[in-house]
Amino acid sequence: MERLSSAYAYLWETCGPWGIALLACMIILFFVQFWYWVGYYGRIPSYRNARAGDARPPVSVALVVHEPDYDFLENGLPVLLGQEYDDFEIIVTDLSGDVEFGEALAVIAEHNPRFNVTRMVRDARFPISDKMAFNVAIKAARYDNILLTTVDSRPASLQWIARMARGFDGAGIVIGYCGMEGASAFSSRLIRLDNAARAIRWLSAAMHGKPYRGTLQNIGFTKALYFGNGGFNYLNMNIGEDDLFIQKLLETGTAAAVIVSSNSTVRQKIWGGTGWWYADRCMRSNAFRHYPAKVKTFVAAELWSRALFFAAAAAAVVLFPPELKLFAAGLLLIRFGLIFFEMRRITRRLSEKGLMRAVPLYDLCSPLYEAWMAADRKFRRSPGLWR
Repeated sequence: MERLSSAYAYLWETCGPWGIALLACMIILFFVQFWYWVGYYGRIPSYRNARAGDARPPVSVALVVHEPDYDFLENGLPVLLGQEYDDFEIIVTDLSGDVEFGEALAVIAEHNPRFNVTRMVRDARFPISDKMAFNVAIKAARYDNILLTTVDSRPASLQWIARMARGFDGAGIVIGYCGMEGASAFSSRLIRLDNAARAIRWLSAAMHGKPYRGTLQNIGFTKALYFGNGGFNYLNMNIGEDDLFIQKLLETGTAAAVIVSSNSTVRQKIWGGTGWWYADRCMRSNAFRHYPAKVKTFVAAELWSRALFFAAAAAAVVLFPPELKLFAAGLLLIRFGLIFFEMRRITRRLSEKGLMRAVPLYDLCSPLYEAWMAADRKFRRSPGLWR
């Protein structure tokens, strides 16, 4: 007690009441960050997927083609049709309106019983959304277990369906991970890291039994569950298939399974630089305002505690006496080391490579980035958001 009293007297004399308050805030914020990264996000590397059982349920994979995409025909579709699984089908809703491309799809369907094509005719007066196109594909599905993906993403393994199908044993929703395809440019690394960092939040929440979203490129549910809840008709927006609709399904008490491995991952194509990524993120993040309050608090608390910790540590380094400057700097370095250690473990589990060099910059700037995006969403409407 005498030592504590002496330490308090020293702090009061050298820092004053505001300095003590700043020091206390910095320590509390450090432990908040510790809880997020070790106690919550740290679940990802050690998480156990559903084990392979005797049941291998038939699966329908649904996706939508918007434009003539011959790269998909030559490289993406063969990976889907070549999946090492007994009972599955690939259903494509063709919105391209291109005769030649449509004929190419028809030829493939004619020679492969596992491939089916549905077509929708575009009308400028009545735009067709992804939700409508997926509705058509899911209606045409022969099997009750549905996996969704997109033409700009492809499975990283021929075991993708087999791994994801395990989740249907005891769960109505199956959540997988989608990474961005690798690139050496630093902007591409930031895009991949931002994608992984957001996935860490919802994957860890699902692993703790509190799922709130997935990713359209790699998610599944049963056909009965889909139509029993009205299908993709939530709000009049062109987004929400992998978060708002999933939240609606979860309200019914439906169980969700998480499958994360190198074989269950899909990779999405990077279509541009940071400008393209920001515009896409800004539009899709409009769904966040409709999330449950506890989810918004969970996400915001990590970002705010991180930003305030950086601010408190910087103020302490500037204002405190030398020995306390060292303490603040040491606490800051410990946190960076902790984040680096956990991110290395998590990215290995997610099969993400080459991201660690960008982690310090992203860790420091992402709270400001998210705040800017939130302000942008509030004052500027994203094109293509509403039907």
